[in-house]
Amino acid sequence: MTDAPDADLLEQFARNHSEAAFAALVERHIGLVHSVALRHTANPQHAEDITQVVFIILARKAAALSRKIILPGWLHHTARLVAANFQRAEIRRIRRDQEVFMQSTLNESGPDPLWSEMSPLLDEAMSRLRASDRDALVLRYFQNKSLA
Repeated sequence: MTDAPDADLLEQFARNHSEAAFAALVERHIGLVHSVALRHTANPQHAEDITQVVFIILARKAAALSRKIILPGWLHHTARLVAANFQRAEIRRIRRDQEVFMQSTLNESGPDPLWSEMSPLLDEAMSRLRASDRDALVLRYFQNKSLA
């Protein structure tokens, strides 16, 4: 089975859900997919995760792929896309973690003595504003709305 062309193995898997055919495809191309993922992430664990995702995508799309597809090219392209998506998600996760850390740090530190002096003055000044000006300041600086 390992001598069969990729198209035949892919067709066997798509038609009969042949585990042997899919295993042969994985064995044949895992090095390619893993190397693409590793080059993009420089992290062996992330590269393994990406490699698994690429082969899951292959399993799901096997029936829809053309018999004329050049599987190594398709796998290379898919690995690049999955790695890029993974990196974007990782960046978002790191930013969220940093924001949570910063928020917890702010919450842990006690009230700033300067703020304790300024807060009554701020409320007093806000109470003297016209409603439209007060609403604008509240929306912008207390609700973090855009300037528009």
